[in-house]
Amino acid sequence: MTVNDTAPSLKELYDKLNADLEKTRRELIEIEALLRQTSNEVEKLQQRELTVSNRLRDLDVNVDRYSKADIKNFYASAQEVQMRLLTMRSQLEQLQYRQQAARQRQSQVFELITALEPLLGVAAPTGGAPGMIGSDQLIADIIQAQEKERLRISLQMHDGPAQSMSNLVLRAEICQRLLDRDVEMARAELGALKNAINATLQDTRRFIFDLRPMILDDLGLAPTLRRYVQQVSEKNKLDINLMVQNLDMRLPSHYEVAIFRFIQEALNNVIKHANATQARVLVSVRDDVGGTRMIHVSVEDDGSGFHVSDVLADDSGRRNMGIATLRQQVETLLRGEFGIESAIGRGTRVEALIPLPM
Repeated sequence: MTVNDTAPSLKELYDKLNADLEKTRRELIEIEALLRQTSNEVEKLQQRELTVSNRLRDLDVNVDRYSKADIKNFYASAQEVQMRLLTMRSQLEQLQYRQQAARQRQSQVFELITALEPLLGVAAPTGGAPGMIGSDQLIADIIQAQEKERLRISLQMHDGPAQSMSNLVLRAEICQRLLDRDVEMARAELGALKNAINATLQDTRRFIFDLRPMILDDLGLAPTLRRYVQQVSEKNKLDINLMVQNLDMRLPSHYEVAIFRFIQEALNNVIKHANATQARVLVSVRDDVGGTRMIHVSVEDDGSGFHVSDVLADDSGRRNMGIATLRQQVETLLRGEFGIESAIGRGTRVEALIPLPM
């Protein structure tokens, strides 16, 4: 069968899909340029916010050295920077969601074009395949995930350890000044500084654990999950019940990492969106009907819930982005099956069924 022998409607559909593919490719180029610009702006604003915060801390300690006009200007500048940073972070997130949606649309359109080609008798597109599939698409997904993770780490470093360290430097300066005026007050301030350093150290250790739990390599998935769930539960006042069944062996490293990240992302969604008081995490190994050993992972909460169809249809929603990440981790990295159930007022459950490597 040739193009001339094909029904016009099929040829028109093929041409329309190719046009849509090219449009999506141009859109992705534009989004990536905007992402770079916005990321740079966020980094500049973060540095500016840190400078303003240091000024405000100095103002709190030495308020008598500043005029009312200076105080008013400092607080106005701080408010302006915070609002601007909040706006730019929101824009950055929206661009990331648009990029994710565009990549998914690009892949879907390319799959449709590939399916139509045998019917039309035309060759596959050449010149770099604007809609990447197979290993190229996987590489693109990995790069995108790495950049997203770097941005997340950058924001957490700024809001966490960087702010804490800045505060410690300021308090050390206060101690230095007090030594010349009031030794007893300086001693009390040094005690408070010691406690603040210890708290910052603990926060930094938790931050490192969230980035890459070292015990995951040393002890495996189950002990790492137990420690992580305990930390999340204590920090967020969330009652989490962890059940690990029949997992009496070590899994390949990339399986353990991917499953841990799946549960981590799912619990993050519970904390951010669900307004839940309880959560349940299940990891079990069982035999499938065909004899294949499967890992069943489930994260369930008693939160507010949502209409799954509405969220999946919304390409710009934050929860949609979390669901997309969960699905990608299971289906792309582990070749498993992903499922989600939710209803208003009845909580949410996300599940993964992952075949064990032979």
